[in-house]
Amino acid sequence: MGGVGKSIIFLVIVLIFFITAAFFVTQVDYRSKDPLEVESSFSKEKIVFTTERKGDTEIAIINADGSSEEIITDNHVADEQPDWSPDNSQIVFTSYRSGKKEIHIMNSDGSNVRQVTDMETIIDYPSWSPDGKLIAFSAWKDGIKNIYTINTNGSNLKKLTEGKKEVHNEYPSWSPDGSKIVYRSDKGLKADIYIMNRDGSNKRKLVEKSFFDGGYADFSPDGNRIVFTSFTEGSKELFIMDVNGENIERLTDNDIYEGFPSWSSDCKKITFIKYDDRFLRPKYADIHIMDVDSKKIREVTDNLFKENHPSWSN
Repeated sequence: MGGVGKSIIFLVIVLIFFITAAFFVTQVDYRSKDPLEVESSFSKEKIVFTTERKGDTEIAIINADGSSEEIITDNHVADEQPDWSPDNSQIVFTSYRSGKKEIHIMNSDGSNVRQVTDMETIIDYPSWSPDGKLIAFSAWKDGIKNIYTINTNGSNLKKLTEGKKEVHNEYPSWSPDGSKIVYRSDKGLKADIYIMNRDGSNKRKLVEKSFFDGGYADFSPDGNRIVFTSFTEGSKELFIMDVNGENIERLTDNDIYEGFPSWSSDCKKITFIKYDDRFLRPKYADIHIMDVDSKKIREVTDNLFKENHPSWSN
């Protein structure tokens, strides 16, 4: 065998070695369960989320203790981004049932589905107002993504933000008294978290980042804190802060994606996803719960399918 052939064999062996080493390095199991106690109240509180277990994106509900899981939608289009009504009797979500991604509302058992919007564009992340009257959401129009509100019957559409072509506004979330909305505004690789009045007035920045961050935020039910995601040190992590943007505290610290946080009704816990997108790993995402004080984490779902966008019942 000539020198060129030996060199090729050597390079192949080296490549196999590095790939194998990378595989084992990335096999650290971030799904291991911390000893977070399962409280009896968990069986009464529910989390709605999306799952890909049926081959497409469907909406499911599970008790916060991980029991009694039920997939409540069943069709061949994507049903996504669910959020509870204030009394937990209904769920707002996005769906491609009409051919475009529009907002729909259904009963919490999956019945009585009705379409709310008809904007013929891509709509994302509906959020139900605490008084039950409005849905806040983001939508694309003319290459710009802005935040809107609409009545639950589909009337009175209002645009709250005025993004330019290079600025997109999304991920709206209501304060518990319904007076304010927290949201993300991004410009290229720069993304910041803002807050505004429910009519779009008095916009102000809460968190500034020099690099693209997750930016998804959720008010605590007592109105005192906001949990949010931020891209830091190479991964998306969870943070909490006061509603004025001060006293930022980091909740998670590892090298995988953690996002879409939602507070429990008692403000003591947060549900969120862990998405393992590391090299040579199965691309799964599972629902988790964290105790805010102890930082202990419990896994709620455990499979190799993507599950996303959890929302804790009110």
